[in-house]
Amino acid sequence: MLAAGGLFTLLSGAVTCSAGCPLPPFERATVADLVHGGASIAATAAVVFAMLAVLLSPAAHPPLRRIAGTGVALALPLAGAIGLAMLTVGRSGLVGVLERVLLAVAAAWGLATAAALGLTRR
Repeated sequence: MLAAGGLFTLLSGAVTCSAGCPLPPFERATVADLVHGGASIAATAAVVFAMLAVLLSPAAHPPLRRIAGTGVALALPLAGAIGLAMLTVGRSGLVGVLERVLLAVAAAWGLATAAALGLTRR
């Protein structure tokens, strides 16, 4: 899942969107806007699904499951709020802030997981 997330992140970075990254239903979007937005959504979803996989895996060490549980507990409501805000408000400052908070949660989960794995290997 993380490999898929990485590939979608590369696609999102390779395809630039129009000014302001317009997305439907409130704005007219180009194909590049849709590819960029769809790849960004898929990349974030892949990371959240990776968190879920670790959380639900009986083979994962308890510290990793706790870190993943915290990540999921923060990421799922944020993702839902982003989807709801995009449907009701459209692209806005609120959506931008929520997206950045979700990305920070994903990055914090990755860093905390890497740190926990590094500590267990010592």
